[in-house]
Amino acid sequence: MSKERAARAGIWSALDLALRQGVQFGVTIVLARLLAPADFGLIALLTFFTSLSITFVQGGLSLALVQRLDTSREEESAVFWVNLAASLVFATLIVLIAPAAARFYGQPTLHWLMFVAAGQVVLSALGAVHTELLTRTLQFHQIAKTGLVSSLLSAAAAVTAAAMGLGVWALAIQLLVQAGAGTAALWWVSPWRPQLRFRLSSIRHLYGFGAFISLSSVLEVLYSNGFSLVLGKLYGLADLGILNRAVAIQALPTGIISQVVSRTALPLFSARADDKPALLRGFSMTIRVSMLLSLPLITGLALLADLVVPVLYGDKWMRAVYLLRLLAFGGSLLPFHVLNLQLLLAQGESRTFFSLEIQKKVLGIICYGIGCCFGILGIAYASIVFGVLAFLVNAEPTRKSLGYGVVRQLLEIRDIVAATLFMAAGVYLLRQLLDLAPAIELAVLVGAGGLLYAGFGLALRLPSFREAWGLVTAAGGRFGRRAPAPAHPSHDLVAYQPLVDNPAVDDTPSTAPRQ
Repeated sequence: MSKERAARAGIWSALDLALRQGVQFGVTIVLARLLAPADFGLIALLTFFTSLSITFVQGGLSLALVQRLDTSREEESAVFWVNLAASLVFATLIVLIAPAAARFYGQPTLHWLMFVAAGQVVLSALGAVHTELLTRTLQFHQIAKTGLVSSLLSAAAAVTAAAMGLGVWALAIQLLVQAGAGTAALWWVSPWRPQLRFRLSSIRHLYGFGAFISLSSVLEVLYSNGFSLVLGKLYGLADLGILNRAVAIQALPTGIISQVVSRTALPLFSARADDKPALLRGFSMTIRVSMLLSLPLITGLALLADLVVPVLYGDKWMRAVYLLRLLAFGGSLLPFHVLNLQLLLAQGESRTFFSLEIQKKVLGIICYGIGCCFGILGIAYASIVFGVLAFLVNAEPTRKSLGYGVVRQLLEIRDIVAATLFMAAGVYLLRQLLDLAPAIELAVLVGAGGLLYAGFGLALRLPSFREAWGLVTAAGGRFGRRAPAPAHPSHDLVAYQPLVDNPAVDDTPSTAPRQ
């Protein structure tokens, strides 16, 4: 695969996530003005059950289809039917525990909301294999179409329901429509169909990789979303809703970038897992490109949080301002976490991946457990501490395998840090001179920040900026042409030169973002 195709894949992936989350975020702005913080807190509780179930159902086997470049139709069909059977089991369990969950939180509505969660689990399972196969062949233009369709339909359904006064059900309907429409669209754009005849023994070799990934993902959901259960019980659904919205704003810039990196890095790194020099070059470049976009966005978000929150959500959400600033610092290293973990998976080290997850979960339980004692502010402070500790853990295998540890990774972005500090200083000084309506002032400062950042980097010809510009021009030269899907994905990917030589989503995030 050429460098241009890899860059185009990244652009399509970014476009997909930007459209999907942009629509999602836009409708959330509308819903936040129509609904109460407690409604978002109730949906955050529901997310625990859906996330845990979907992780159990899809976690390892589906991802193994991306990591293994040469699976057969029989193996892919077996994964599909196993996923579907598991989703029905977990949907049934969710329905059975619904009455107990409603009594525990004193929320009768939660009982019936759990039926929505059950439906979401089954609908998501029906499209899991299609998504992974499109990802493996880097057909992100097809994934972008399905994402846009599901986002627009679910947004329209949610806003309509909220306008009709259905309250928290508007959010529940949004999740269900998004899962159903997304899966239907995947079946429409993808020619792949499961065979009715299959052998479970055909996917036995996938369990070695997939089992540890599933366990790692389950641990992640239990500890991160599990804190929603604790906070909802200890401090009430309103506080949980405030924290949930602060996390959602913080996750918008870093989340899109990190998901783009996560989607493209695994198939691309996997194709050069045995070529360590090429792998190192691709890894270091991807760090620079991802942080080039992520760091200024997250810094600007922290700097302008007191404008962002009221402009987007209204004054009733002002308690989220300080939380947002703290969470921004806590999430600033997220691209490092994602890339180190994807590099590990690309080398087939799922056992090591699971070991790292155990270590981080112990650290996370300690950090967030202490933070819980101090309410939602404590959780935000804990995210900063845990972000640093998780980076140290995630980077250690990379240091051992490629000689590229924490210090070398941080040194890669020193020019980006300099440009970000220049931008932040300029925005801060400009803000002292402005006295405009909040929405106008926010728009002016965001535009000025972007110009200061890009101008500083390009004027001084900083390496990361020149490198990124080269990638954009390389991808843009052939972006208008659609590259056909390879007849045999593994053959095409083996020829790939990996980002070297100069390379259904819901809006109810957990209280402890993945690191």
